[in-house]
Amino acid sequence: MRHAAVCSTLAIAVAFGAPTRAATPPKPAVPASAPSPMLADACPAQLPVKQTVATAIPGWTPLDQQGSYPFQRVAFYPGAPGDAGAALIVPTLEFKGQAGLHDGWDLPRRSGGYWMACAYGNTTATVARKLADDVDFCQADYDGRFLTLVVKHWSCGVKRTMPPPVWARPAPRASAKPAPKH
Repeated sequence: MRHAAVCSTLAIAVAFGAPTRAATPPKPAVPASAPSPMLADACPAQLPVKQTVATAIPGWTPLDQQGSYPFQRVAFYPGAPGDAGAALIVPTLEFKGQAGLHDGWDLPRRSGGYWMACAYGNTTATVARKLADDVDFCQADYDGRFLTLVVKHWSCGVKRTMPPPVWARPAPRASAKPAPKH
């Protein structure tokens, strides 16, 4: 009889939302967030630009120009480019091979993260964007066929999740085919 009274009291308490003394299961651990996806070759291939002469010079006729300029290189900054203290970051790794120059930037964690800028040939106009806060490495491969540095591939991401840079990959082995018999 006592058992029935306890069960009825518990059923009434649950029905009316009264707190019960039942043990609550532990909350599952919150999984760590996944690293940001790698950002690669995201610069626009061409940048449309309109250039105007800021101040007319006596005796000269200003000729404003408009054109589309090709992507040429990337640059990295510890803050928005143009902000005070956002000086260009120089590469921490450099390798020169037959295919051209390869650079790498180790980016230690910092509050505010990093920014990258896309630079274009024959103009000072650029576009920039903030990198994800967990990005800690960027790399660029330059085409060795030009007199100036021209990026052919670049990427940024969490170093432990990125493929090794081109210059760090093992060279492909020549297949050992037997010589043809005559």
